[in-house]
Amino acid sequence: MQAVTASDVAKVLRGMRDTYSPWTQIAVFRILAGTFALALRRGIVTRSPIDGLAPSERPKQRNAKRVAVLDAETISRLVAAGTSKRWRAAIGLASYAGLRLGEIRALTWADVDREAGTVTVRRSMLPDGTPKAPKTAARARTLPMLPALRRLLVDWQVRSPHTRPDDLVIGTADGKPVAERNLRRALDDAKEAAGLDGTKERLSWHSLRHSFASLLATDLELPATTLARLTGHTDAGFTLRVYARDGRDEATLVADVLRRASKAGIGR
Repeated sequence: MQAVTASDVAKVLRGMRDTYSPWTQIAVFRILAGTFALALRRGIVTRSPIDGLAPSERPKQRNAKRVAVLDAETISRLVAAGTSKRWRAAIGLASYAGLRLGEIRALTWADVDREAGTVTVRRSMLPDGTPKAPKTAARARTLPMLPALRRLLVDWQVRSPHTRPDDLVIGTADGKPVAERNLRRALDDAKEAAGLDGTKERLSWHSLRHSFASLLATDLELPATTLARLTGHTDAGFTLRVYARDGRDEATLVADVLRRASKAGIGR
C-alpha cells in the first residue's frame, strides 16, 4: 500500500471509463478511498493517494435521466394507479410524507396516530430487514398526516391482516418486511397504469420524496428550516439545493412571481 501513488489510482480509474458504468467506477473509487483512509488511520501509510487526485480524475455520478418532480395532480394519479390498497398506502407515504424507502418498510402502526393526525418516523430498515436509526442526525421526526394520506392508511388498515401497534404498516402477508424489489415493482406497475412509465425523467421512490419536498417549498411556501425538519435533514441549505426543485414551467413560474409581487406592492 505504501508503494501506491496517486498516478497509480488515476490510471486504474481512467482505464475503467470505457468499460464500466459510472456507478461501478464510483463504487471502486469509494472502496479505494475507504481502504486508504483506514490505512492512514492505522499508520500503515502517511498520506492517502486519493488526496492527490485532480477533480477531473475522480469519477462523477451521472444519471441518464433527471429525477422527476411531480405536481399534486400527477401524484394523485400515480397513487390511485397503485394495484392494491397496500401499495397505494406505500406510494402515499413517499409522496405525501416524504418517507425514504427504508423508512416506509420500517413504519409500524404505532407510528401512525390518527387522532393527532401525525406519522412519526423513528427508524429505517436495511435491505436485509435489519432495523436501524433514521439516516440523518435529525433522528425521529413527526410529520403531519395530509388528508389524502390519512384516507390511504385508513383504507389499508381496514384490509390489512396485521394491525397491532407493533405490526409493520407495509408488510408481507405473514407480517414480515417487504423486499425493496417488490416495492420497486409495485411502483413500476403504478407508473404503467398511470401512463407515466415513458417519462423522460427518472421516476423512482426517491423522486416521490423530491416531489414532496418541492410541494412543501413551492406550493406551501414553508421556511427552509421547517422543510429540513420535515424531510429529516440537519442542513436546510442542502434540502433546498437537492430536494426543493421547482417543477413548474417558465410561464407558470413567471405568472406566479408577478402575482405575488403585485399582491405585495413590489415594483409598482
